[in-house]
Amino acid sequence: MKHSRAHFAAASPPQAPSRSMSSSTRAKSRRPSKQADRPGEPIEDCYRTLLETSNSAILLLSPKSIILGWNRAAETLSGWSADKTLGQSYAALCLPMEARESFLAMLARGAAGSEARGFECPFLTRTNSQVMLSWNISRVLSVRGNLIGLMAIGTVLTSRAETEHERQRPHTRLSEEARRIQMATEEERRRIARELHDEFGQALTGLKFDLAWFGTKLMPSPTPLSVTDLTNKVRAMSGSVDALLESVRATAIALRPVMLDDLGLVPALECLATAFQRRTGARCTVTATPEFSSTALRPEISTTLFRLAQELLTNVMRHADASQVRIRLHQVHHLATLEVTDNGRGIPSERMTAPRSFGLRGMQERASLLGGHFRIVGTAGLGTTAIASIPVGERVAHD
Repeated sequence: MKHSRAHFAAASPPQAPSRSMSSSTRAKSRRPSKQADRPGEPIEDCYRTLLETSNSAILLLSPKSIILGWNRAAETLSGWSADKTLGQSYAALCLPMEARESFLAMLARGAAGSEARGFECPFLTRTNSQVMLSWNISRVLSVRGNLIGLMAIGTVLTSRAETEHERQRPHTRLSEEARRIQMATEEERRRIARELHDEFGQALTGLKFDLAWFGTKLMPSPTPLSVTDLTNKVRAMSGSVDALLESVRATAIALRPVMLDDLGLVPALECLATAFQRRTGARCTVTATPEFSSTALRPEISTTLFRLAQELLTNVMRHADASQVRIRLHQVHHLATLEVTDNGRGIPSERMTAPRSFGLRGMQERASLLGGHFRIVGTAGLGTTAIASIPVGERVAHD
């Protein structure tokens, strides 16, 4: 093979392997020939370029494994430059002892016309480390049909674990980004909730006191009719302020209950159950094992379990027509588990798998962001049980 401008190094004639061509010979090959270019030269240049840009190690070997050609990928993989390998035995240079016989047998079969596909064989680098390669081996013939050598293309095999890791890497990045966004959202909700509680709540409370004072000043007025009217107006205004205060409290709780940060998950769930019971008339109870009697859970776990309970109670209120709801919090095998059970209509199985069940999918994704899982089971006429489990790493410590 003739050495071209491409890097693929080949020994000059296959019958007598030697070092790659000298720089003077290469320079001569670059000079314009007085004769017209042969028709096959552009195609040969294309092939050489493909050999050099390939990520696979591509070798030209004799049937006895003498190295006749060695591309850039082979240099990178092995640590041996082309000028150090041409003319040497590939089996002696790059194969561990136990793999030489099988590789030489494969070359012999290739020389006889049998192509090898997916032949796995270890590759020994210059630093004596081993890489497993999958080889495709086929003959290279001259225009007259004579055997020039054997083209061996080696592709690095990755382990199943490495392949799975590479496949999961984009999903892991997306999960981490989604978790970061979720935490930022919760932080913003915390800020808004405190602002509503501290500023709006205090302002409305002051207004209520002012109205109360205004009402007491009107009581001694000598005009009973107008006093009655004004008093009724004050009472109506006071009632409106009471309703507004309650609305602000409910909004603050919906955004981020202060007691979730101050007292922990269980009191926050009890407050949620009380509000649900007052609003729907359905009995709602909360039970928790002693591990959860304090704020020992990580904030993101407490927040996720609270949000899941919040959304599940909303679903019960909208769809279940239940008279009893039970919230249970317990831990099994380092999993913090939330169970919400109602005695309502029971969720149909087709609704659990419906493409538009965004609420259910959202709860599944919320749990999965922390490495947990969410499932829901319903029986028509008997009610529904939703279970969310999130790993906590170690058992929640008692305070």
